[in-house]
Amino acid sequence: MKKFLFLFLTIILALQVVGCTKSNDKEQPDDGNNTEKPIDEIKGTIKIIAPTGAPSLSHLKIVNDAAALDYTIGNYKITFETANGAQGVQAAITSKSHDVIVSPINLGIKLYKSNKTYKYLANVTDGNLFFASTSPITIEDLKTKDLVFFGQGTINEAIVNKVLSYNEINRTDIQYLADTNTTQQQLVADANPNTIYLVAEPVLSAAKKKLSSQGKTVYTLDVQKLFNEASSGMNFLQAGVFVKSDIDSEFVTTYLKALEESINYVNQNVDEAAKLAQSLNLNLPAEAVLKVAIPGCNLHFRKSNEIKDSVNALVNLNPTLFGGEVDSEIYY
Repeated sequence: MKKFLFLFLTIILALQVVGCTKSNDKEQPDDGNNTEKPIDEIKGTIKIIAPTGAPSLSHLKIVNDAAALDYTIGNYKITFETANGAQGVQAAITSKSHDVIVSPINLGIKLYKSNKTYKYLANVTDGNLFFASTSPITIEDLKTKDLVFFGQGTINEAIVNKVLSYNEINRTDIQYLADTNTTQQQLVADANPNTIYLVAEPVLSAAKKKLSSQGKTVYTLDVQKLFNEASSGMNFLQAGVFVKSDIDSEFVTTYLKALEESINYVNQNVDEAAKLAQSLNLNLPAEAVLKVAIPGCNLHFRKSNEIKDSVNALVNLNPTLFGGEVDSEIYY
């Protein structure tokens, strides 16, 4: 009898629990923490473009989040694509095809003078350039060896010229190729010990790995360190984010926060970021290469209106590359 009573009470208790669970399954009132946005709240789509390499790495977390269902920034859906070097970026600025463009800062500043479309919002890289050769090199070798560089007409040219002039090197025979992917490919293909190439991370690490498999070593000089010495500590601001002047301010506020978080994520989670990059279509090197390359990419987040003095100092290196003095209205 006691066993029967115990079983009966157990069944009754179970039914009460089920009833409470079903009651709790009903739709709960919105507590303000629900991040999903109704369809009618989406204002549109923001198109972002960045050169391959470090500039696109700066957006890694943003791109990954955008791949998730209904991911938005400031009530806008996000699309992201990569451009091949400065030429692809210039085409995007000229055609006004994108809402957000990551560009060499001199190019964005120069083109603003003519189209008044894209304002300078933030800086994302502080320079990732290296002189590279398959033979040991010193600064003196830049006087005599063949030089194959990239970035003619961009901030890269101003930085390299400052390094050369500081070391009393006057070369008029520098060969300029289209972009760092091209100089990297030539480094790998030729492996000429009598040539010094200008190559950027992360493709530099890819070249090192490839040539290492052939029993060859790539020797480098850090252009950032050489420039720092040549300019008494001036900041090398390389790639910046430029946004359309009429862009929604709500989007900009949220995007800036997301961009800073993305850069911090890549810098603080190198192995995880390298792995994640392989699942996204960013034209980046292999995971093993990125693990080595990311620290040399020099990803740093800086709001443009906080670095005006550094920008002006860079402009003074070669005002022609920037189209003259910086238009004060360019800062977002």
